[in-house]
Amino acid sequence: MLLAIGIVAWLVLFVFALRGARWAYTIFVILAFVWIPARTGFHLHRPPCEIRFTFDLALNSLMKYKHITLWGAFFLMTWVQFRRNRYALLIAAIATIAVGILIELEEGATGTGYCRATDLMPDVVGALIGAVIATLWRRRDAKAVPPPPV
Repeated sequence: MLLAIGIVAWLVLFVFALRGARWAYTIFVILAFVWIPARTGFHLHRPPCEIRFTFDLALNSLMKYKHITLWGAFFLMTWVQFRRNRYALLIAAIATIAVGILIELEEGATGTGYCRATDLMPDVVGALIGAVIATLWRRRDAKAVPPPPV
């Protein structure tokens, strides 16, 4: 039951953030930063991170469709927050990768997961898919605005 309430809360924040609500995006990002350490009572240790890239690890990481979807959604939320900025796509990409790195370090530091460089690959794929969606979204909005009268 508690898991269902948590999922609904994350989805509500996501929807509001995707509609441009800064408060929802801010809460979403803060929760993303503290969610993993809070599960362990903020007991942290030096993360043992695996930096090597192998074909098997890379292939395994690219099969994490849930991660790809979540990071694509995070990219879109971030892009929406900065879409009036000329560099919104770049800002969203950097934020997505930076948060992905932080999450990997948190998983290693708390022992709730593995800190692997290859686990950043679904984040990058999600960001690329998000960038495609954002570009199509921007083009659709540009076509929807009627030209000024002559």
